[in-house]
Amino acid sequence: MMPSNNVRHRIRAFAARWLVPYLPYPHFMCVAPLDAVLRILRRAEGQIPPAYWPRLVLLLLLSGISTVASLPERVIVGAWLRLRPPRMERDNAPVFVLGYFRSGTTFLQNLLAADPNLRSPSWPQVLAPQTFVVGWSVLRYLFVPLLPLTRLNAVVPVGARLPAEDDFALNNMGGMSVLAGRAVLPRRQAFFNRFHDLDALSADEFGRWRSHQFAFVQRLALVAGGRRLLLKSPSHTARVRYLLELFPGAKFVHISRSPEVVFRSNLLLARELQRAFALQPPLPDDEQEEIITREYLATEMHYLADRARIPAADLAEVRLQDLTADPVGEMKRIYRELGLPFPRGSEERMLQVAATFVKQVRNRHPDLTERQRAHVARLEPLAAAFGHAPAQVAETLDVDSQQRIG
Repeated sequence: MMPSNNVRHRIRAFAARWLVPYLPYPHFMCVAPLDAVLRILRRAEGQIPPAYWPRLVLLLLLSGISTVASLPERVIVGAWLRLRPPRMERDNAPVFVLGYFRSGTTFLQNLLAADPNLRSPSWPQVLAPQTFVVGWSVLRYLFVPLLPLTRLNAVVPVGARLPAEDDFALNNMGGMSVLAGRAVLPRRQAFFNRFHDLDALSADEFGRWRSHQFAFVQRLALVAGGRRLLLKSPSHTARVRYLLELFPGAKFVHISRSPEVVFRSNLLLARELQRAFALQPPLPDDEQEEIITREYLATEMHYLADRARIPAADLAEVRLQDLTADPVGEMKRIYRELGLPFPRGSEERMLQVAATFVKQVRNRHPDLTERQRAHVARLEPLAAAFGHAPAQVAETLDVDSQQRIG
């Protein structure tokens, strides 16, 4: 006799609450070097409950294998870059996509990546940043079969050739990312969130971030074939002044979205990240909401303060509703404002990117509580600064069809 719908629902609810969050499966740090994993785990201060130990053991095991496989490249390519670093002139400095998490940065990055003259890092390159130049020929046999199992698809479109977020590389090189707190050790977010805007870092920490960010770009330049690099991480929005110092001549494209929708979407993102990758219990809802509100507001205020530092010919801005309404038209405007040649034949590829995002299923967000509405009210300066009406009009293109980062 088949169990009733009520019984099946109870079984699924029990599994979702007590089994799925703790099941061991490949972590997005499983191909990070063991020293980077241990650097993050040290900040847990022993506060990893036994329920998370199976996940932790599998992470350490796979990371250990990756460390052995990647060691030759870490030595050889590191020495090569010190002796013959790739040249990066002002006219070939990276293009940075700016905007807070869930503002449409992933959509914009994919549109820009349709340009054959730009090179964005792929997911294997950001998840295994220490070994994608040479050692990837060996490591790919371990990693590619595991990629669909990492559950990254729960939070971001993932594929061996899809554009990726370089903050994952900073995380997997040494824990210098908000991801280490938001996704791995949610109870230590206060420590790792300092790597978002970099302002509160010690001199040693800032030096490590600077050297790792530059080293990753150098490694990527080795395989870019002379193409201009395209980098996207929401944290870059709060680091413009430091990026200008590190990459003179860099160009920036900032995307914004209705703050209320961004806030709602980030609540879902935080829950999904922690459900998939955390080694600690999540923070209470009110604490996580406060972190998101404060960080979102501070991130865009950092950008607005630093915007005047960017030469006019190196900056373009776009609202998500305008980009979704006319993807090709807005992309041509962005290229004109940046002084970049619009690639011939890219219209079709860009329309294919837009069509791919349209086909996916829309998330449903619950109504805001009174406390959450108070958080949204604090974000009104951002709606005014970027020209977003307080009431959200239904968008023609859904960029939240998956719980994607950005």
